[in-house]
Amino acid sequence: MYCDAEICCKKEGRMEIHDASDLRQSLSDELHARAFYDFEGAGRFIRFVYLVGNDDSAVLNYVNDYLQTRALPLIQAAEKFFRIELDGFALRVERHTEFLTISFVEKGLKVQTGISKDAFDETNLLHMPFTWARNAPAALFHAIWVEVGGRPPAKMRQSDMLKVLDCRAVASNNFSDASAQVHFAFDIDTAGYSRVVVFNKSIEAIRMSRVVQRIVEVETYRLLSLLGLATVKAYSARLADIEEVLNGLTNDLAQEIKKPDGQVQQLLTVLSLQAAEVEDIYSRTSYRLSATKAYLGILTGRLERMQLTRLSGFQGVRGFLDRRMTPAMDSCTAFSERLASLSQRINRAGALLRTQTELVIQRQNQDLLKSMDQRAKHQLRLQQTVERLSIAAVTYYGVGLVGYIAVSLPIEMWGLSLSYIKAGAIPIIALAVWMAVRKVKETVKTVDQRDK
Repeated sequence: MYCDAEICCKKEGRMEIHDASDLRQSLSDELHARAFYDFEGAGRFIRFVYLVGNDDSAVLNYVNDYLQTRALPLIQAAEKFFRIELDGFALRVERHTEFLTISFVEKGLKVQTGISKDAFDETNLLHMPFTWARNAPAALFHAIWVEVGGRPPAKMRQSDMLKVLDCRAVASNNFSDASAQVHFAFDIDTAGYSRVVVFNKSIEAIRMSRVVQRIVEVETYRLLSLLGLATVKAYSARLADIEEVLNGLTNDLAQEIKKPDGQVQQLLTVLSLQAAEVEDIYSRTSYRLSATKAYLGILTGRLERMQLTRLSGFQGVRGFLDRRMTPAMDSCTAFSERLASLSQRINRAGALLRTQTELVIQRQNQDLLKSMDQRAKHQLRLQQTVERLSIAAVTYYGVGLVGYIAVSLPIEMWGLSLSYIKAGAIPIIALAVWMAVRKVKETVKTVDQRDK
């Protein structure tokens, strides 16, 4: 049933009803949560990235305490993106699935050529709380410093940018139809920042805000996507051990199958242990590898939207990242494929083990049935022997009773002999006993057939 006024959904075994208008408003607000702000003139965007897992409450409380001491509005529990103007800079907080960022944004500086004189220097920016940001109660994963300047200096060489960015290599491009230049360090300087320089030739303020946002996201998701490589390195040796054990187990299974009386039950324990190991690795790595794929998709999308073009004398950003990130991403993909392949191999080995076990059980059942059949035949022969002995015994006692009866009768007057009477009674009594036994057997057989 569909209703315009409300939407019903199941959660934890119960029905919950949400007002459709509120849901519609929240979904609409999501598209405007990360509002862009004009970035006029020169300036800087400094971002600290913290890994918070599934709980960012500690960092959120830490930021709210800072805001409360300055009598500023606090971040609400449901608020994902927060920005507030402070003295000389803007404080920006973004909450994501597994990380949280705190950013300082300064703009409106007057720089005609190059970048500001206090670029990448915390000591000249005392109005920004760098120490407070570093002391946040979460793991500081990344720090990014983007400097936006004026026009690029004349005769700028790669060696000059290496000094400015304090790095081992620089990746640079023109972008937005050559209306600006971007220079990435993709390295960590002595202060712990990954530096980026943007020279603005003619980009207007509204577009520059989006450009800076994309540049910061490129740096953020570049390193976040590489988290998958650390996971792969941590579990590759363990996965290789499982593969080695599985190879040995498969060989043992092949040898046991060749034997007519091959026993594979002892291999089941080993296979079950390896299956449990694979499931444990999958549960510990699946989220990270999926996140790596998602982050790489975001990184690729941001680079595409920057409209990068070649800058003479510099290696491009795409070429730099392709040569250095592609092997890492390929390693993550290969690890995922190895894990999936290993799981499939274990399933196939398990199916073979179950089939072989069933064959062994069937052979054992056949042997058991043969043994039971032989015992039944022996029991039948024994029963027939017992029946004959029983007939003879009953006949013997019957003839004795006839003798006792005949003694009490005047058989001599009748001209009869006791011996002849007993001899004549033997076939009669034996026949009667045999017929009685036969009648009992037929009765039992009839009852058994009726019960079946």
